[in-house]
Amino acid sequence: MAFTLYTDSNMAHEAASPYPIDFNGTGTNDFVLYFGSPYTHEMLTPKTGEIMLIPFSRLKAWQPEENYSFGQIVEPPVANGYMYQCVQAGQTGRTEPVWGIAVNKQCTSGSARFTNLGAKFKAADLKLSLTQQGLETAIGGAALGLGNQLQGGKAIPVYIRVSNSDKNARSDRSDPCISIRLSETMLDTIVQSGHP
Repeated sequence: MAFTLYTDSNMAHEAASPYPIDFNGTGTNDFVLYFGSPYTHEMLTPKTGEIMLIPFSRLKAWQPEENYSFGQIVEPPVANGYMYQCVQAGQTGRTEPVWGIAVNKQCTSGSARFTNLGAKFKAADLKLSLTQQGLETAIGGAALGLGNQLQGGKAIPVYIRVSNSDKNARSDRSDPCISIRLSETMLDTIVQSGHP
């Protein structure tokens, strides 16, 4: 599908889909992506309601007897507010590890080892707006409405603010924990006839 997020207003460089939010450190990070399609013959409409860009959590719960590779990030099956990164690849055992809440504390299950990266990222850490100024009043985790119909050929700037309210620098670079996805939509192609 050509309607997606791009890194440039010419819509020549597609952002990954679903777009992983890469934020490492404390404070806030503002940047802009562009939503649209470079093809003027395409039309995007929602299946219901409005076309929306939606922040969501990609963080997965730890699983027993599962193979984990270095860098994967999980949270405990009963979430405790922290995220844990696999630092020694392996298969987990039948029982979950003892999840420490101290940052950098390690725990093991089977042959896999995990370390506490700090407070988990949440969709509420992400704000979306159609203007830079709008980020000041945008609600963290709220979807961004783009209208009832979008014609290809025009890029819509999407301003993004990622906030780290934790006192520790956190990183989900290896296995992104927050993304932006598109609501359910339908893509129509406008047929060009050969008549004048």
